[in-house]
Amino acid sequence: MGLTIHYTLQLDGDHTLADVEALTAQVRDFALRQAVLEVTPLIRVEPDFIMGIHWLPLPGAKDDEATHAEVPPQDGWMFSVNPGEGSEWLLTGLCRYPATIQYRGQVLPTQVGQGWRLQFFCKTQYAGVHGWGNFLHCHRAVIDLLRCWSTLGVQVGITDEGGYWPDCSESMLREKLDEMNGLCAAFAGALKDTTNADGKSILTDAPILKHPRFEHLEHAGVQRYGHKIAQAVRTIRQDRNPPSANKT
Repeated sequence: MGLTIHYTLQLDGDHTLADVEALTAQVRDFALRQAVLEVTPLIRVEPDFIMGIHWLPLPGAKDDEATHAEVPPQDGWMFSVNPGEGSEWLLTGLCRYPATIQYRGQVLPTQVGQGWRLQFFCKTQYAGVHGWGNFLHCHRAVIDLLRCWSTLGVQVGITDEGGYWPDCSESMLREKLDEMNGLCAAFAGALKDTTNADGKSILTDAPILKHPRFEHLEHAGVQRYGHKIAQAVRTIRQDRNPPSANKT
């Protein structure tokens, strides 16, 4: 749970691995010129690179079955950026995927398409624990780094849960951040006050608990989402404390 930027990168056409390396290096050079905490070296992607896995939906899966199959990348180039304190790292780059995979004796089309791709996300919400200015900087940095790809001919798709992109509205972003902070604080507070069968709290730590305005945010969240949160906590408590656990 938390305010997140979801993104896709897509490079169609006949491009070699060396071409992708050169493009990724240009975006990394851009990242190095930004006010971010850290930028990793370029990473050569191979099939065992877990962060590059594409997840293929499996239609008709039953409740007790897997809903997605792994599509490992064939190759590619990536790097990661730490936008600022409290934010998740931004993983960015391009991978090439196979047209089909073997899954439980079947040959499945991966539906990824030709060319080079990446579909991922970056949660920026908890940068707000360190102040609005830090959060705004981190959120903007992620958007700016993604947009850099578009200047190099890569198609970029951005879904911003904060509402900042595409209109670059800081007021909308702050409204969404406050709303999500309230929800997370109220939910975390409720879980912290709920115990397992052993008498220990369900939740012992969470980033939102460190927010300097936690109590204010928790109150606002309870006012807005209290009924839904109570229902969710009851469900979690029942899952953690089934009737058999209370039998002697």
